[in-house]
Amino acid sequence: MNAVIDIRYDEIAGLVLSALKAGSDPLDVLGELREGLRVVGERYQEGEYFLSQLFLAAETMKNALEVLQPLLAATDQGESKGTIVIGSIEGDIHDFGKAIVSSLLTAEGFHIVDLGVDVPSVRFVEEAEKANADVIGISALLSTTQPQSRDVVQGLERRGIRDRFRVILGGTGVVPEYALAQYGVDAAVNDGVEAVKIISGWLEGEQR
Repeated sequence: MNAVIDIRYDEIAGLVLSALKAGSDPLDVLGELREGLRVVGERYQEGEYFLSQLFLAAETMKNALEVLQPLLAATDQGESKGTIVIGSIEGDIHDFGKAIVSSLLTAEGFHIVDLGVDVPSVRFVEEAEKANADVIGISALLSTTQPQSRDVVQGLERRGIRDRFRVILGGTGVVPEYALAQYGVDAAVNDGVEAVKIISGWLEGEQR
């Protein structure tokens, strides 16, 4: 936990390996990592950490998961809170915000299908249907790429599956009111932590 909070990026993989060799259960290690990232998110919201630290903590978490993932794949990880398909829309190669949101959602216990960057709108639809996802997360930092979120929504409508998925658009340049009115998404944010709150509220509310 502290290794994530202290953003020990270069050390985290070795620390995770040491814990596993000492007999720690992979799920327990994952739980500690998740808790560390939750603390980082809280400190960011309180103004104690800056955006750059939030991003580095997310990257630290990714390093740790690269070590853990092969072991977790063979382990019953318990019931996921939900599945989120996420990616940066076609024409957008920025990974910054998506990396933060993906890691924070992982820390909250959601299953993430990360499509990467420069993702065509049709692939969001196809992968969401294939994964039986709950939410489609579209990252679009550029104002020129944000309108393509409408294509994702329309693609869902054409297949008659729009009501199966919540769609959220995120990016530092997103104007939420405009995006909601113009693109047909269910939510639009310009802050990664806010995106996680919205998605958590959606899916945890449905579980209740």
